[in-house]
Amino acid sequence: MLIPAWVFLLDIPVIGKNGRSFIFSQDIIVLLLLDGGLFHLQSVTAYALMGRISPVTFSVASTVKHAMSVWLSIIVFSNQINFLSAIGTFFVFVGVFLYNKARQRQRATFQAMAAEQNHKQLVQDKRVHAPQSR
Repeated sequence: MLIPAWVFLLDIPVIGKNGRSFIFSQDIIVLLLLDGGLFHLQSVTAYALMGRISPVTFSVASTVKHAMSVWLSIIVFSNQINFLSAIGTFFVFVGVFLYNKARQRQRATFQAMAAEQNHKQLVQDKRVHAPQSR
């Protein structure tokens, strides 16, 4: 079982950082249960998704998710944008673009190979089943 980091950071259960006694309220318990439930749903979704897509595609999607969470924190919490976060996000999107282009090219190559193989099979079947004339 994982222990939340705030257990170690707040000096629980005796006294919190502000000097007052820490009391578990109903709101904290509800938020912890909600957090655990959402984490469970994220894990189940990740495992289900891994069965449908390749691990590389899942990794690329995870990287985009992390980049979007950085930019969401910048928008929501008015965090300052620094040069490294801008460059990092740029590289994430360039990488995703290049990955998508490579996947499209790979798919087109596989389709062309399959079509060529299918055509060869049809020609071969016609030769085998063609009536022989004497």
